[in-house]
Amino acid sequence: MNYSHRFFLYGPVGLFAILLLGLMGYWWLASTAASHKLDAINGHEIAPGIKISFAQKTMSGFPFRVDSELDGLRVEIAGTRGPIIWTAERFAMHALTYARTQYVLEAAGTQTLTWHGESGAVHTYRFLPGLLRASALAHDNELSRFDLDLVNAASPDVSAARFQLHLRKDPKIDGLDLVIEADDVHIAPELKPAFGPDIKTFRLDAMISPGTSFDGVLSGHTDWRAAMENWRTRHGGMLVNSVAIGWGKLDIAGKGAMTADELHRPVGALQLRIGGWQPLLQQAQQHGWLKGAKGGLAAGFFAFAGNMQDSGPLTATLGFKDGVMSIGSVPADLLSPLY
Repeated sequence: MNYSHRFFLYGPVGLFAILLLGLMGYWWLASTAASHKLDAINGHEIAPGIKISFAQKTMSGFPFRVDSELDGLRVEIAGTRGPIIWTAERFAMHALTYARTQYVLEAAGTQTLTWHGESGAVHTYRFLPGLLRASALAHDNELSRFDLDLVNAASPDVSAARFQLHLRKDPKIDGLDLVIEADDVHIAPELKPAFGPDIKTFRLDAMISPGTSFDGVLSGHTDWRAAMENWRTRHGGMLVNSVAIGWGKLDIAGKGAMTADELHRPVGALQLRIGGWQPLLQQAQQHGWLKGAKGGLAAGFFAFAGNMQDSGPLTATLGFKDGVMSIGSVPADLLSPLY
Protein backbone atom coordinates (compact mmCIF):
# COMPACT_ATOMS: atom_id res chain seq x y z
CA MET A 1 0.00 0.00 0.00
CA ASN A 2 1.30 3.45 -0.88
CA TYR A 3 0.74 5.62 2.22
CA SER A 4 1.88 8.77 0.45
CA HIS A 5 -1.12 8.48 -1.86
CA ARG A 6 -3.41 8.05 1.16
CA PHE A 7 -1.98 11.19 2.74
CA PHE A 8 -2.72 13.28 -0.35
CA LEU A 9 -6.22 11.84 -0.39
CA TYR A 10 -7.16 12.37 3.23
CA GLY A 11 -4.79 15.22 4.15
CA PRO A 12 -6.78 18.05 2.47
CA VAL A 13 -10.03 16.65 3.91
CA GLY A 14 -8.55 16.61 7.39
CA LEU A 15 -7.12 20.09 6.98
CA PHE A 16 -10.52 21.38 5.83
CA ALA A 17 -12.19 19.73 8.84
CA ILE A 18 -9.69 21.38 11.19
CA LEU A 19 -10.25 24.78 9.58
CA LEU A 20 -14.03 24.30 9.76
CA LEU A 21 -13.87 23.39 13.44
CA GLY A 22 -11.65 26.39 14.12
CA LEU A 23 -14.04 28.67 12.22
CA MET A 24 -17.01 27.28 14.13
CA GLY A 25 -15.22 27.86 17.42
CA TYR A 26 -14.21 31.38 16.49
CA TRP A 27 -17.76 32.24 15.37
CA TRP A 28 -19.22 30.72 18.53
CA LEU A 29 -16.92 32.83 20.71
CA ALA A 30 -17.72 36.02 18.74
CA SER A 31 -21.47 35.28 18.72
CA THR A 32 -21.50 34.45 22.44
CA ALA A 33 -19.60 37.63 23.30
CA ALA A 34 -22.03 39.72 21.22
CA SER A 35 -25.02 37.98 22.81
CA HIS A 36 -23.74 38.60 26.35
CA LYS A 37 -23.03 42.24 25.50
CA LEU A 38 -26.57 42.73 24.21
CA ASP A 39 -28.00 41.15 27.36
CA ALA A 40 -25.86 43.46 29.50
CA ILE A 41 -27.03 46.66 27.79
CA ASN A 42 -30.70 45.69 27.49
CA GLY A 43 -32.63 48.32 29.44
CA HIS A 44 -29.51 50.36 30.23
CA GLU A 45 -27.55 53.26 28.78
CA ILE A 46 -25.13 52.38 25.97
CA ALA A 47 -23.76 55.95 26.06
CA PRO A 48 -24.55 59.04 28.15
CA GLY A 49 -28.18 59.95 27.49
CA ILE A 50 -28.88 56.96 25.19
CA LYS A 51 -30.74 53.90 26.47
CA ILE A 52 -31.64 50.78 24.50
CA SER A 53 -34.04 47.94 25.23
CA PHE A 54 -35.57 45.05 23.31
CA ALA A 55 -38.07 42.25 23.95
CA GLN A 56 -36.30 39.32 22.30
CA LYS A 57 -33.06 38.50 20.46
CA THR A 58 -31.83 35.82 18.06
CA MET A 59 -28.20 35.23 17.05
CA SER A 60 -27.20 33.89 13.62
CA GLY A 61 -24.86 34.61 10.70
CA PHE A 62 -22.41 31.66 10.73
CA PRO A 63 -19.66 31.57 9.52
CA PHE A 64 -18.50 35.05 8.48
CA ARG A 65 -20.98 37.34 10.28
CA VAL A 66 -22.50 37.80 13.68
CA ASP A 67 -26.15 38.69 13.14
CA SER A 68 -28.27 39.97 16.02
CA GLU A 69 -32.00 40.07 15.35
CA LEU A 70 -33.98 42.08 17.89
CA ASP A 71 -37.75 42.28 18.29
CA GLY A 72 -39.42 45.28 19.94
CA LEU A 73 -36.38 47.55 19.83
CA ARG A 74 -36.65 50.83 21.73
CA VAL A 75 -33.98 53.56 21.65
CA GLU A 76 -34.41 56.52 24.00
CA ILE A 77 -32.29 59.66 23.65
CA ALA A 78 -32.35 62.31 26.35
CA GLY A 79 -33.47 65.68 24.98
CA THR A 80 -33.76 69.22 26.35
CA ARG A 81 -37.58 69.14 26.42
CA GLY A 82 -37.97 65.42 27.01
CA PRO A 83 -36.88 62.07 25.62
CA ILE A 84 -36.72 61.34 21.91
CA ILE A 85 -37.84 57.74 21.38
CA TRP A 86 -37.56 55.46 18.37
CA THR A 87 -39.21 52.04 18.37
CA ALA A 88 -38.96 49.37 15.68
CA GLU A 89 -40.96 46.18 15.46
CA ARG A 90 -37.97 44.30 14.06
CA PHE A 91 -34.30 45.23 13.93
CA ALA A 92 -31.14 43.43 12.83
CA MET A 93 -27.44 44.21 13.22
CA HIS A 94 -24.82 42.47 11.09
CA ALA A 95 -21.12 42.56 11.97
CA LEU A 96 -18.20 40.90 10.18
CA THR A 97 -16.10 38.46 12.18
CA TYR A 98 -12.96 39.64 10.36
CA ALA A 99 -11.41 42.74 8.73
CA ARG A 100 -12.47 46.24 9.78
CA THR A 101 -15.11 47.15 12.36
CA GLN A 102 -18.21 47.69 10.27
CA TYR A 103 -21.88 47.18 11.05
CA VAL A 104 -24.93 46.96 8.80
CA LEU A 105 -28.22 47.84 10.50
CA GLU A 106 -31.72 47.05 9.22
CA ALA A 107 -35.18 47.82 10.56
CA ALA A 108 -38.54 46.45 9.42
CA GLY A 109 -42.17 46.75 10.42
CA THR A 110 -43.79 49.86 11.84
CA GLN A 111 -41.33 52.54 12.99
CA THR A 112 -42.43 55.11 15.58
CA LEU A 113 -40.73 58.37 16.56
CA THR A 114 -41.91 60.43 19.53
CA TRP A 115 -40.56 63.74 20.80
CA HIS A 116 -41.62 66.76 22.85
CA GLY A 117 -42.46 70.17 21.40
CA GLU A 118 -41.77 73.57 22.94
CA SER A 119 -44.99 73.47 24.96
CA GLY A 120 -44.17 70.02 26.28
CA ALA A 121 -46.74 68.30 24.06
CA VAL A 122 -45.74 64.87 22.77
CA HIS A 123 -45.55 64.47 18.99
CA THR A 124 -45.68 61.09 17.25
CA TYR A 125 -44.65 60.08 13.75
CA ARG A 126 -45.29 56.54 12.47
CA PHE A 127 -44.20 55.14 9.14
CA LEU A 128 -43.76 51.83 7.39
CA PRO A 129 -40.54 51.60 5.37
CA GLY A 130 -40.06 49.62 2.20
CA LEU A 131 -36.39 49.52 3.14
CA LEU A 132 -34.60 51.02 6.14
CA ARG A 133 -30.89 50.29 6.23
CA ALA A 134 -27.82 51.92 7.72
CA SER A 135 -24.11 51.20 7.92
CA ALA A 136 -21.62 52.31 10.54
CA LEU A 137 -17.84 52.24 10.25
CA ALA A 138 -15.67 52.53 13.36
CA HIS A 139 -11.99 53.33 13.71
CA ASP A 140 -10.12 53.20 17.03
CA ASN A 141 -13.43 52.60 18.87
CA GLU A 142 -14.92 55.77 17.39
CA LEU A 143 -17.60 56.14 14.74
CA SER A 144 -15.94 57.49 11.59
CA ARG A 145 -18.78 57.14 9.11
CA PHE A 146 -22.55 56.62 9.21
CA ASP A 147 -24.88 56.18 6.23
CA LEU A 148 -28.68 55.85 6.37
CA ASP A 149 -30.95 54.91 3.48
CA LEU A 150 -34.76 54.93 3.77
CA VAL A 151 -36.84 53.87 0.75
CA ASN A 152 -40.62 54.26 0.38
CA ALA A 153 -41.58 55.59 3.80
CA ALA A 154 -45.36 55.27 3.94
CA SER A 155 -47.21 57.48 6.40
CA PRO A 156 -50.43 59.53 6.40
CA ASP A 157 -48.47 62.46 7.87
CA VAL A 158 -45.20 62.66 5.91
CA SER A 159 -44.24 60.12 3.24
CA ALA A 160 -41.15 59.97 1.04
CA ALA A 161 -39.88 57.95 -1.89
CA ARG A 162 -36.37 58.12 -0.47
CA PHE A 163 -34.40 59.72 2.35
CA GLN A 164 -30.64 59.52 2.81
CA LEU A 165 -28.23 60.79 5.44
CA HIS A 166 -24.45 60.57 5.21
CA LEU A 167 -22.04 61.66 7.95
CA ARG A 168 -18.28 61.09 8.03
CA LYS A 169 -15.19 62.42 9.70
CA ASP A 170 -13.32 64.40 7.07
CA PRO A 171 -9.93 62.74 6.53
CA LYS A 172 -8.24 66.00 5.54
CA ILE A 173 -9.48 68.63 8.00
CA ASP A 174 -11.04 68.85 11.47
CA GLY A 175 -14.63 68.61 10.31
CA LEU A 176 -17.66 66.39 9.77
CA ASP A 177 -19.05 66.10 6.25
CA LEU A 178 -22.86 66.01 6.19
CA VAL A 179 -25.14 65.23 3.25
CA ILE A 180 -28.94 64.95 3.53
CA GLU A 181 -31.15 64.08 0.56
CA ALA A 182 -34.87 63.47 0.14
CA ASP A 183 -37.02 62.75 -2.92
CA ASP A 184 -40.77 62.96 -3.52
CA VAL A 185 -41.80 63.99 -0.02
CA HIS A 186 -45.53 64.46 0.59
CA ILE A 187 -46.76 66.39 3.63
CA ALA A 188 -50.35 66.04 4.80
CA PRO A 189 -52.32 69.28 4.13
CA GLU A 190 -53.52 69.40 7.74
CA LEU A 191 -49.91 69.97 8.77
CA LYS A 192 -50.07 73.25 6.82
CA PRO A 193 -46.87 72.98 4.77
CA ALA A 194 -45.56 76.43 3.84
CA PHE A 195 -45.43 76.07 0.05
CA GLY A 196 -47.65 73.11 -0.68
CA PRO A 197 -47.74 69.43 0.25
CA ASP A 198 -45.09 68.19 -2.18
CA ILE A 199 -41.32 68.56 -1.96
CA LYS A 200 -39.89 67.00 -5.09
CA THR A 201 -36.25 67.23 -4.07
CA PHE A 202 -34.16 68.32 -1.11
CA ARG A 203 -30.38 68.22 -0.88
CA LEU A 204 -28.03 69.68 1.72
CA ASP A 205 -24.24 69.47 1.48
CA ALA A 206 -22.48 70.90 4.53
CA MET A 207 -19.37 70.69 6.69
CA ILE A 208 -19.45 71.01 10.48
CA SER A 209 -16.29 72.18 12.26
CA PRO A 210 -14.45 71.65 14.49
CA GLY A 211 -15.26 67.97 14.16
CA THR A 212 -13.25 67.08 17.26
CA SER A 213 -15.98 68.75 19.36
CA PHE A 214 -18.03 65.60 18.71
CA ASP A 215 -15.35 63.01 19.43
CA GLY A 216 -16.96 62.20 22.78
CA VAL A 217 -20.31 61.47 21.14
CA LEU A 218 -18.76 59.42 18.34
CA SER A 219 -16.90 57.29 20.87
CA GLY A 220 -19.96 56.94 23.13
CA HIS A 221 -18.53 58.82 26.12
CA THR A 222 -20.33 62.19 25.99
CA ASP A 223 -23.92 63.40 25.96
CA TRP A 224 -24.79 64.99 22.61
CA ARG A 225 -25.86 68.26 24.26
CA ALA A 226 -22.49 68.59 25.99
CA ALA A 227 -20.84 68.03 22.62
CA MET A 228 -23.00 70.73 21.04
CA GLU A 229 -22.03 73.18 23.77
CA ASN A 230 -18.37 72.30 23.32
CA TRP A 231 -18.80 72.97 19.59
CA ARG A 232 -20.48 76.34 20.23
CA THR A 233 -17.92 77.58 22.75
CA ARG A 234 -15.14 76.66 20.35
CA HIS A 235 -16.73 79.03 17.81
CA GLY A 236 -18.04 76.09 15.85
CA GLY A 237 -19.99 76.53 12.67
CA MET A 238 -21.67 74.75 9.80
CA LEU A 239 -20.62 75.75 6.31
CA VAL A 240 -23.49 75.08 3.91
CA ASN A 241 -21.73 74.35 0.64
CA SER A 242 -25.03 74.01 -1.17
CA VAL A 243 -28.72 73.55 -0.52
CA ALA A 244 -31.29 72.78 -3.23
CA ILE A 245 -35.05 72.43 -2.75
CA GLY A 246 -37.85 71.83 -5.22
CA TRP A 247 -40.93 72.67 -3.14
CA GLY A 248 -44.19 72.96 -5.02
CA LYS A 249 -43.66 75.62 -7.69
CA LEU A 250 -40.49 76.93 -6.06
CA ASP A 251 -36.99 76.05 -7.19
CA ILE A 252 -34.56 77.10 -4.45
CA ALA A 253 -30.76 76.98 -4.47
CA GLY A 254 -28.28 78.60 -2.11
CA LYS A 255 -25.39 78.44 0.33
CA GLY A 256 -24.31 80.07 3.57
CA ALA A 257 -23.06 79.50 7.10
CA MET A 258 -24.67 78.80 10.48
CA THR A 259 -23.75 78.60 14.15
CA ALA A 260 -25.56 79.00 17.51
CA ASP A 261 -25.81 81.83 20.02
CA GLU A 262 -25.55 81.72 23.83
CA LEU A 263 -29.21 80.71 24.06
CA HIS A 264 -28.52 77.85 21.62
CA ARG A 265 -30.59 79.44 18.84
CA PRO A 266 -29.48 79.33 15.17
CA VAL A 267 -27.40 82.28 13.95
CA GLY A 268 -26.30 82.89 10.39
CA ALA A 269 -27.60 83.41 6.88
CA LEU A 270 -28.33 81.53 3.68
CA GLN A 271 -28.06 83.31 0.36
CA LEU A 272 -30.88 81.93 -1.78
CA ARG A 273 -31.83 82.11 -5.44
CA ILE A 274 -35.53 81.34 -5.86
CA GLY A 275 -37.23 80.54 -9.14
CA GLY A 276 -40.89 79.87 -9.86
CA TRP A 277 -42.06 82.29 -7.19
CA GLN A 278 -44.35 84.43 -9.37
CA PRO A 279 -47.14 81.84 -9.87
CA LEU A 280 -47.09 81.04 -6.17
CA LEU A 281 -47.39 84.73 -5.24
CA GLN A 282 -50.24 85.22 -7.71
CA GLN A 283 -52.03 82.20 -6.27
CA ALA A 284 -51.59 83.60 -2.74
CA GLN A 285 -52.97 86.99 -3.83
CA GLN A 286 -55.96 85.41 -5.59
CA HIS A 287 -56.89 83.30 -2.57
CA GLY A 288 -56.36 86.10 -0.07
CA TRP A 289 -53.59 84.25 1.74
CA LEU A 290 -51.63 87.46 2.25
CA LYS A 291 -54.43 89.12 4.23
CA GLY A 292 -54.93 86.12 6.47
CA ALA A 293 -51.28 85.41 7.08
CA LYS A 294 -50.24 85.98 10.69
CA GLY A 295 -46.62 84.94 10.55
CA GLY A 296 -44.54 81.98 9.56
CA LEU A 297 -42.20 81.18 6.72
CA ALA A 298 -44.83 81.45 3.97
CA ALA A 299 -46.20 84.78 5.25
CA GLY A 300 -42.70 86.26 5.47
CA PHE A 301 -41.87 85.03 1.99
CA PHE A 302 -45.06 86.43 0.46
CA ALA A 303 -44.52 89.78 2.22
CA PHE A 304 -40.96 89.92 0.87
CA ALA A 305 -41.86 88.76 -2.66
CA GLY A 306 -44.85 91.11 -2.86
CA ASN A 307 -42.47 94.09 -2.97
CA MET A 308 -40.45 92.68 -5.86
CA GLN A 309 -40.99 93.98 -9.38
CA ASP A 310 -38.47 91.69 -11.09
CA SER A 311 -39.94 88.85 -13.14
CA GLY A 312 -36.79 86.71 -12.97
CA PRO A 313 -35.41 84.54 -10.17
CA LEU A 314 -35.62 86.11 -6.74
CA THR A 315 -32.48 86.70 -4.68
CA ALA A 316 -33.11 86.65 -0.94
CA THR A 317 -31.21 86.29 2.33
CA LEU A 318 -32.70 83.88 4.83
CA GLY A 319 -31.32 85.22 8.11
CA PHE A 320 -31.23 83.81 11.64
CA LYS A 321 -30.47 86.21 14.47
CA ASP A 322 -31.65 86.98 18.02
CA GLY A 323 -34.22 84.20 17.89
CA VAL A 324 -35.89 85.48 14.72
CA MET A 325 -35.85 84.08 11.19
CA SER A 326 -36.13 86.76 8.50
CA ILE A 327 -36.43 86.84 4.74
CA GLY A 328 -34.54 89.94 3.71
CA SER A 329 -35.67 92.56 6.23
CA VAL A 330 -39.05 90.89 6.80
CA PRO A 331 -39.37 88.87 10.06
CA ALA A 332 -40.88 85.49 9.29
CA ASP A 333 -40.86 83.28 12.39
CA LEU A 334 -39.38 82.70 15.84
CA LEU A 335 -36.52 80.28 16.35
CA SER A 336 -36.34 77.55 18.97
CA PRO A 337 -33.11 76.52 20.72
CA LEU A 338 -31.27 73.69 19.01
CA TYR A 339 -30.56 71.97 22.32
